[in-house]
Amino acid sequence: MTIKVDKMKDTIKERLKFLELCLLLLGEFKKSYFHLLFDTKRAQQTKDLRAYEEECSGNIRYCEKLKRFLPAAIFTPKFLPKDSQALLAYQKYVEDLIANKGEESPFHRIEYISQPFLTAPNIELWGQLNRAITRNLVLSINYAGLRKKETSYTIQPLALVHNGFRWHVRAFVVGEDRYRDFVLSRISQYRVAEIEFYSFGVLENDEKWNSTIELVFKPHPKLTSEQATSVEEDYGMVDSQKVVKCKICNIQHLLKLTHTGLDYEQQEAHLFPLILDYKNNPELTVILEELKSKKLI
Repeated sequence: MTIKVDKMKDTIKERLKFLELCLLLLGEFKKSYFHLLFDTKRAQQTKDLRAYEEECSGNIRYCEKLKRFLPAAIFTPKFLPKDSQALLAYQKYVEDLIANKGEESPFHRIEYISQPFLTAPNIELWGQLNRAITRNLVLSINYAGLRKKETSYTIQPLALVHNGFRWHVRAFVVGEDRYRDFVLSRISQYRVAEIEFYSFGVLENDEKWNSTIELVFKPHPKLTSEQATSVEEDYGMVDSQKVVKCKICNIQHLLKLTHTGLDYEQQEAHLFPLILDYKNNPELTVILEELKSKKLI
């Protein structure tokens, strides 16, 4: 007997909402996933899956070969939030609950350079990128940069990062054998490429992702003592400086986020109250010169 959504118990709706999240982000659902959040018996799990199949028959199919449920070719969530911000908040809520239970989350772990959600990604693209990361899929995308016309790339998505203003995906570019960032809002078309995942192009081999460097931030030297004190308090500085460990691939994002001036001798203190102390650090100087040459800072 079919249970209509408006007559379902809230506990059932919550479990089906979690089921849809797995279908969206993982591209699959196994009964064992229920145990990550809920203490339900196998009989109840079977009832929940049957209820979802009856209510959303066009959304899900069972794969006998893989022994798990998969989303249909056209997947339209019915229980998940429609609003992007609400969906992202729900994903974080689920991951926090799983962590509090001491379980290992099956979802890709998002790295935040900064916590606020100032922009929200296209949810269809968001789901496709999450599935690509967790299932080692290769994607063909059309991408328009600020200085280049729209170009086609074949990429292996590896990590999603929020830089405080927008989302980007860290990816390996197939055919170019390099790693780079792609801003989600500039990806206009995307589809799964029918080619094998290149085993070398994984996050473990991304040197700039796995290497960190210390960035030393200080108040602009031309600030008055009162202004410098305010900057020190704003950023929680100790001994007039803030030391931050940063992945090398994220330096440009952090500098933009903090509105940090590099050529501070020529820049006004009130516009760039924070400077990066790098001139006595040869390694960092080389990195910054490379970023300048690519017009990334």
